[in-house]
Amino acid sequence: REEGEKNNWKVFIPALEYCTDNAAMIAITAYFKYQKEMFVSQNTSPLPRMEWE
Repeated sequence: REEGEKNNWKVFIPALEYCTDNAAMIAITAYFKYQKEMFVSQNTSPLPRMEWE
């Protein structure tokens, strides 16, 4: 915040409750997919910039 004021930047800092990582969401999604036996091949490559429709 101080650095932003020194540089005349608009600084937006969300509440701490919105700044945690999403590991819990990823874990619960994996759990449900595991329960439904929704597996992919070991040869599957990640798509970090996958487009959504």
